[in-house]
Amino acid sequence: MKKIFQILYTIWALFIFHVFMIILFPFFIIPPLIKKGGYHLSFKAIKLWSLIFSFFNRIIFKIEGKENIKKGENYIFVVNHTSFLDTVAMPQAVGSFKALAKKELKKIPIFGFIIRAVTEVVDRSSPQSRQESTNRLNKVLKEEGSILVFAEGTMNRTDQPLQRFYDGAFRIAIDAQAKIIPIVVLGAGKLMKPGSLLMKPGKVEVKIMPPVSAKGLTNKDIVTLKTTVYRQMEEKVIEYNNKHKRT
Repeated sequence: MKKIFQILYTIWALFIFHVFMIILFPFFIIPPLIKKGGYHLSFKAIKLWSLIFSFFNRIIFKIEGKENIKKGENYIFVVNHTSFLDTVAMPQAVGSFKALAKKELKKIPIFGFIIRAVTEVVDRSSPQSRQESTNRLNKVLKEEGSILVFAEGTMNRTDQPLQRFYDGAFRIAIDAQAKIIPIVVLGAGKLMKPGSLLMKPGKVEVKIMPPVSAKGLTNKDIVTLKTTVYRQMEEKVIEYNNKHKRT
């Protein structure tokens, strides 16, 4: 019976996902096509879609630490990745950003068009593609706005708190002498497991941590910067996991 409920709930959730994505679709893709930096306008519509999806499906995002994001400053948001629901949480948590997205997401109907419009798509199997995407995101960070990177590169399907981080986000931070804001999404994988379409309602916690500055660092410090951010995020994930083991 529980499985049947989850299947019916998932059908409903996917219906809401697609219907409101179709309704808001023009507002997602048109601004970036007609105006440089238009993805900021697109994200107002994307945030609305996220709120609608959350409301109708009773998936509540509890967001802490918004005060760490200062208006008028550009950041690199480094986020862990455990579920598709992580991407739904981010527009509510941090507003507009240009994200690094893997090319496989372009294959998702409708959603793939939005990915092309508001993200920087990268072929992770190609070093040249990774470098070109890094260069373009570096330019976005300096001239347009914040960027977001799932530093693990793919959803965490392991039993470890985090997978290893790629260097890209930290290289960009050092090149731009920018600030990194670590963000952990907690509990999303329990509501929608990696690689599965099945969902269930519940609460997802998003913790936005204080900025970590790359000012004064050089490329020799990439590993140190990456390790600092990794350990801060790992600590939060372990703390959450230990808490929920006891409840």
